[in-house]
Amino acid sequence: MGNHSVSYNIRQTVVFAIALLLAFIWLLPLFYLLNAALKPASEFYTRSFFTIVEAPTLINFVDAWTKIRIYYLNSALNVLVSVPFGIFISSLGAYALARYSIKGQNLLVAYFLLGMLLPAHVTLLPNYLTMKNLGLLDTRLGLFILYTVFNIPFCMYMLRAQFLGIDRGIEESALIDGANSWQVYSRIALPMVMPAAVISGLLCFVSVWNDLVFAITFVQDNMKLPVTAGLLQFVGEFTASYEKITAGVLISALPIIIVFLLFQKHIITGMAEGALKG
Repeated sequence: MGNHSVSYNIRQTVVFAIALLLAFIWLLPLFYLLNAALKPASEFYTRSFFTIVEAPTLINFVDAWTKIRIYYLNSALNVLVSVPFGIFISSLGAYALARYSIKGQNLLVAYFLLGMLLPAHVTLLPNYLTMKNLGLLDTRLGLFILYTVFNIPFCMYMLRAQFLGIDRGIEESALIDGANSWQVYSRIALPMVMPAAVISGLLCFVSVWNDLVFAITFVQDNMKLPVTAGLLQFVGEFTASYEKITAGVLISALPIIIVFLLFQKHIITGMAEGALKG
């Protein structure tokens, strides 16, 4: 019994040490970015990039925020509109494909899977011509539609798998008790797949927030550009000011870090359930 306990403690120590090493490797680039962003310009150019800051300052963050604030708000608006709307549409389609017998259903599912496999870059020209004919070029509405549509295939695929895992007996009991189809979907089925919906929303959020290709292809007005495109202009303006550039990069990445920290419980739960169902 004693040997078993010792062996278990050794394994736990090794696992902890490996996890600590991986965390250190993962956090090291972030540490150096933060270290560089906190350096005043005089210190940045008189000492090595990798030296620890001696007189930290927030002026670089203030300057960066002043320049990219409008782009930051544009990205936030893109996310707030396209992600919830995309999840809602995807959940409706996924529930229908999981619960109703539709002619050509397998072909329809394969069609949405194709949307996941097709690179967005391949669609730039046809989408550009379509947006031009619809008068949606250089408009916020055009970006909202693009971001929503391109995230639907993945969300539908993920949510459909979760809906298929729900016992139909629960829904049938609700229908017998007098609930209609909408109530069954919104009050029973949707809450049961909420962890998967949260994960889908998080991944869509990252996709929309980090987008650059759609932004520079379909938007010409600088006041409508998202933060990724705004950072390009910021870098062009402060080409030699690496301390300001690193501050801008950290500011742009902050929402993703915050969202992950807030929803990490849902992410872990959803990933665990997906692994078990898979």
